[in-house]
Amino acid sequence: MNQIKLLLITLFTFCLVFCFSGFSQESEVAVKPSFRDEIKLKDNYTEQELLELINQQEKGLYKYEPNFISYIVQKSESFKGSNTLVYAEICFRIAERLTKIKKPYEAYEYLDAVSTIIENKDFSLLPFAVDFFHLKGNYFYNFRRYKESKELLLKALNLMNNSNAEKINILNTLGLVYRKLDDIDSSFYYFNSALRIAKKSDIKHWIGIINGNLGYNYFQIKDIINSKKSLQIDQDFSLESNQKSSAVLATSFMIEINLLEKNYEMLELNMRILDSLMVNVKDLLLNISYYHVKTLYWDHLENYEKAYECHRKSISFKDSSNMEYDELNLQNMIFQIEFQKKKNENDLIIEKEKRKGQFFYSIAIIFSVIILACIFIIYLLRKRKIYERKILGLENEQFQTELKRNEAEITQILKNLVKKNEIIEDLNKEIQKREKMKNNLNLEKEKLNLHEKINSLSLLTENDLLVFKQLFDKIHPSFYDSLLTKCDDLTKSEARLAMLIRLNLTSIEMSRILGISQDSVRKSNLRLRKKLSIDSQKELVQFIKAV
Repeated sequence: MNQIKLLLITLFTFCLVFCFSGFSQESEVAVKPSFRDEIKLKDNYTEQELLELINQQEKGLYKYEPNFISYIVQKSESFKGSNTLVYAEICFRIAERLTKIKKPYEAYEYLDAVSTIIENKDFSLLPFAVDFFHLKGNYFYNFRRYKESKELLLKALNLMNNSNAEKINILNTLGLVYRKLDDIDSSFYYFNSALRIAKKSDIKHWIGIINGNLGYNYFQIKDIINSKKSLQIDQDFSLESNQKSSAVLATSFMIEINLLEKNYEMLELNMRILDSLMVNVKDLLLNISYYHVKTLYWDHLENYEKAYECHRKSISFKDSSNMEYDELNLQNMIFQIEFQKKKNENDLIIEKEKRKGQFFYSIAIIFSVIILACIFIIYLLRKRKIYERKILGLENEQFQTELKRNEAEITQILKNLVKKNEIIEDLNKEIQKREKMKNNLNLEKEKLNLHEKINSLSLLTENDLLVFKQLFDKIHPSFYDSLLTKCDDLTKSEARLAMLIRLNLTSIEMSRILGISQDSVRKSNLRLRKKLSIDSQKELVQFIKAV
């Protein structure tokens, strides 16, 4: 009997629960119907209709369904390539929802589409501009593209007219961005700006978060007093609101400060708090921070075995975190590369579609441009050749003028040498006459004067040789060096004779220039031929002209 009663009670209870559940579900449906039940679904929407459908769900007119975003994405495909602000807002709303369901890469594609559409638009006219720049700025921050993140967040900040939680969020993120960019002063500025608004609005969780960020900044610049003050606020708010992650980080820094200040009473208290917070915590960053301060703690107590064990765990978690960080970075990098590649391919497809029906027209234009380019290039080449010919003519003319001038100068030098030698010859004759006359003191003085004049008119002094060689090298460049290369034991007089032969001078002219007899010139030629192993004078002349 008791068993029957128990069975009846169980059945009655089950019926009540079932009825209550059904009533609750019916009530929920009545309050927030499915968007498929409430709205007459269409095969085709206008952009405005699709945006209105998204806004209705956002306002809570019907319950959220996981397949809603898939439906919106599917219907938005027909508007791809549109350049309207309505489509831009559709893409942004889709990106928002994809972000909420943790599909960042798909969301980023829609954000990029928005960027393309609003590139040259007046941002102040866009009702979603602030939210868009904020969201995309956060994406760039997560992609470690801090400079681009900063630019977008500043745009969002400049478009905001009121102070609210979103503004605090933007200011706080800017503080983090500037910290990553090693601009600590700007980081302080934005954190403090966010903190002022948070205090004024009495938004406690933001007060705690921002104080934590400020405390870390102060700790980095070794301002222990302000760091301790800010971290204490963060710790209090985090513990009060049961924000475990923030509480662990704040407490870890507080322990490091306790060690620096040698405040061992607070050290023990904070260590107990930290130990209690870390129960069943698997987050890598929190474990790194925890075991790091535990290493410092045990090292302070000179328990080096435990310190070493904690240090080893800290390193292990750090390695895992680095691997996870590197993997995420790699995934982000791969996504961005593939996304850019896909974007370029899509742009190419769109460009091809735009040019359909204009293929032959484009080919004609291209051929026309090529022909004109060829004509222009030919014209430039001809003009260049004419110009080069003119330059070559002028250079040749200048060269010939210079050559003639050098030839004239060397001829004049040789004439002067001939005149010198004639004067020397006349003076020698005068000396010989005087020597036949009776010697006396005056004659001796006169004879001495004559010898001085002869010495002053000696043939080819070092200066004469230098001027002669400089002019000769201009007329026959590299002759002298080439000659010495072929026969490196030539004397200066033999080289000088070779240069005179190269100038096509006769034996008489050479004898006058050198101030020696024709017989001496022949002997010099003979010595030169022997040194060069040449049999005849004709061959010598040919050899010298070929050098």
